[in-house]
Amino acid sequence: MNATQDVKPRDPVFVSYRHSDGFEIATMLAWSLRAAGIPVWRDVDDLPPGDTDARLKQAIDEGISGAVIIVTPDVAKSRVVREVEAPRLLQLHRDYPAFALGIVNAVTLPDGHVDYSAPDRVLDLAEPELVGVDQRSADDEGLQATTRQMLWHRIAVIRHEISGPDGELRVSLQTRNTPQVYDRTDADLDVRLRPSAHEKLPSAQGLKELSEALRLLPDAVTRAGVTAVRIDGGAHLSVALAMGAGIPSTRAGRMMVVDSRGSHWRSTSEAQLFEPPRLGVLREDVLDATSRAERPEVAVYVDLQQPRSDTGFDHFIEAHGDRLVAWQHLIPTSTGLLDAEDGGNLAAEAAARVRDLSMSHANALVHLIYRGPFGVAVLIGRLTNSLRFIAYEWTDSDADDGTYLGPRYEAVGMVRASTPTGALERVLLDQ
Repeated sequence: MNATQDVKPRDPVFVSYRHSDGFEIATMLAWSLRAAGIPVWRDVDDLPPGDTDARLKQAIDEGISGAVIIVTPDVAKSRVVREVEAPRLLQLHRDYPAFALGIVNAVTLPDGHVDYSAPDRVLDLAEPELVGVDQRSADDEGLQATTRQMLWHRIAVIRHEISGPDGELRVSLQTRNTPQVYDRTDADLDVRLRPSAHEKLPSAQGLKELSEALRLLPDAVTRAGVTAVRIDGGAHLSVALAMGAGIPSTRAGRMMVVDSRGSHWRSTSEAQLFEPPRLGVLREDVLDATSRAERPEVAVYVDLQQPRSDTGFDHFIEAHGDRLVAWQHLIPTSTGLLDAEDGGNLAAEAAARVRDLSMSHANALVHLIYRGPFGVAVLIGRLTNSLRFIAYEWTDSDADDGTYLGPRYEAVGMVRASTPTGALERVLLDQ
């Protein structure tokens, strides 16, 4: 980056660290940042072949929006960090107010507190410079605080571009991509989850990182000063539901989802029923509730795809029916492909039917099983303000011992919009 260039706020954040004692911290931080929508440049994922010093200088000079220097005791032994990375990153920090510099400090004093003088010392700076920079500890709380700090900085820098009565926050969402600095778009936030080793299900650790990020998302929308959110990409459907719940209609009046096929799914009204109806009840049952737990539970299967697929839901009812006071199986009233132009109304009616079944059984916990377009899943999620539901993911993978279990739905997470703890309250996957 030369003196005539400005910092581009949507460029990646560079993570500088010493492998010997900072690798795990860097990995945790990188995925925390990605889950919050901040692309990351990290050597293990993005350093191309060639001379290491030259490639690192090139990566920094080609454009980054900020950096996090992870200070560990062994950084004092790292020529690359002290002589190649840190000098360039500190110069950007001095020259560009828009450049975000974070310090994660893993050096502690004998009493266990962070040694705030350590960064200047281990980086061998001639004059104390980093003792006054906001430093965070290397534990979970400190890494989450660093992520929050970098996200708020990014939103503050781009706010003047996107705020206003017609302002829109653009979010790119993918859950199946591998970590790579070029896996980013021109969106304001590029949300990426840790890849899963499972054939069909998302990563449990990635979901936990997303859970932390979703605590920040509603405030990010507010800080951006926008009235609309656009989500591009594709994801596991359980994540799509949670993402929608993370940006409820109370925070953004308008939402548009653009899927991988280029279809545009726009929000319309709040949850409501329509005439003629968009959805019909194919099957339903009200069960004996006398032996149920104190809080009632219901299940709703929203199957919007053709041809129908009932086996997974049938297995769910067989396995969990003794917990339910009622269940419904909903399908579209129209035949053929769904019309994306009607996607908002379809989502509004699905959310209304889920809400009504829950409310008619004393605000029951909902087991929400969804099969349909990614865009509709996000739009349903944003209309679940008064509901707590468990989101599910379809799988037909065998058990670890090779036993064939058949098609089924696995509980992924407990979701509830508009809560201080974040929309994804609890991860239920045990992988």
